[in-house]
Order: sequence, then C-alpha cells, then structure tokens
Amino acid sequence: MSPPARALGALLLLVSTALGAVVVAAGPASACSCVEPTPAFLDTHDVAFTGTVTDRRDPGDEVIVTVRTDRVFKGDVTRRVDVVGGSESDTCSLAAQDGDEVLVFGNLDDDEVSSGLCSTVTGEQRRALVPDLGEGTAPAAGYLRAERRSWGLSHEQFAAGRAVLGVIGLVLLSWLAWRTWRARRRTP
Repeated sequence: MSPPARALGALLLLVSTALGAVVVAAGPASACSCVEPTPAFLDTHDVAFTGTVTDRRDPGDEVIVTVRTDRVFKGDVTRRVDVVGGSESDTCSLAAQDGDEVLVFGNLDDDEVSSGLCSTVTGEQRRALVPDLGEGTAPAAGYLRAERRSWGLSHEQFAAGRAVLGVIGLVLLSWLAWRTWRARRRTP
C-alpha cells in the first residue's frame, strides 16, 4: 500500500472516530417550562396530596422522595409515599429536598406515584393553592413504596458507557471499511 493511501486510511479512521465520539456522547437538549398549577390539575392526575419530604435519594436512574402525607385531595394515598421523578441531571426532575412541604399532583403507574418539577408544588405557591383544593381527607395507614431496580449506575455513568461503546463500534466499523477498500484495491 502506498504512503498516501495509508495516510488517507489513518485520516479516515481518525475523523470517523472523532465524529462518532461527538455524536454518541452528545446528550439530549433539556429545558423545563411549567404551566402554573391550578385546582384543575386534580382532573389530570391520579392522586393529589400534601406532606413533608422526609427523604430524598437517587438509586441510579431516578430521583425518589419519601413524603409524610398530611392531607389527601384525590386518590388512595397512604401516610408515607415514595414519589418517583426524573434523574438528577434532568431539568424537570423533582426539586423537593428534605424538610420541604409539598403539594404533589401525581400519576399512578404500577402502584407507584410519579411526579416531576411541574406537578410538585412548594413554597408560597403551595400555600396559595392548597385552600382552593378543599378540605381533603386524612391519609390511609401504610407506606406506598417505590421499588426501583437499576444496574447500580447513575445516568451519567450509563451515558459514559454508551459513549465508549459507540466509539469502539465506530472504530471497528471504520477498520472494516478500510479493510474492504484495501481488499478491493488489490483485486485485479
């Protein structure tokens, strides 16, 4: 093989690897814009309740907050509820921290309550909205626990692994293309 052909092959391999790394490692664009919560949220959610956040954890791919429930405005809600949200890196994930008083508008999915930044209300907005929801009822006894099974990887670790595998795949694909090109050049 001539020196210019080798240089061209090496350049092709380098460029395809670099472009692959950029494409594979790029994460999705993210922005979160919320509609201000109103009592009409009761119509679009399975559960609504107030309480205090007693625990916040990130078991891998999602944030889970445990809420000690005070009042229930819709649905069957227990005294303690795990609320599942987006990942730590997601701009629309649950923002509530330990000790925050929250109003949660959530949806039930396989007996787990899910919510996000736009449907979990804190602070002054919570204090203003709660009286408009009515008196509510006391929560039922029990604990509605979220059972999350992850590979033990955070979102960032999973994304990094995906990027590495993508680059390896592109290198192998580039090598295969180069070998095919080289073999075709040699045949008379």
